[in-house]
Amino acid sequence: MSTQTQWLRSVLFDRGYLARIKGEAIKVYLVMVAACGGRPDRSVTMSLSQLMDRTALSCPTVIDSLARLEKLGLVVSTTRERGKVKTYYVPDPPEPEVASL
Repeated sequence: MSTQTQWLRSVLFDRGYLARIKGEAIKVYLVMVAACGGRPDRSVTMSLSQLMDRTALSCPTVIDSLARLEKLGLVVSTTRERGKVKTYYVPDPPEPEVASL
């Protein structure tokens, strides 16, 4: 199994992020990971239209998905200018916090 596959499996299954990613956000996340070559701690520049084309999702759905991914710490927007093509950073997310009993 490749290093990229192992990392993605670890994030989605071992760390439990698959259960925490809601709705269509998984499509957006997988496109972002693929654009980064399947490796963590990389940046990628993508427009909303590119994300829409690659996921077959509407603009509002892509925007909502990006917001969800940012909230989970799976994607970080490093460009804040409205109307500009954004650069996103795909970190190696931490283990999710376990609620204390």
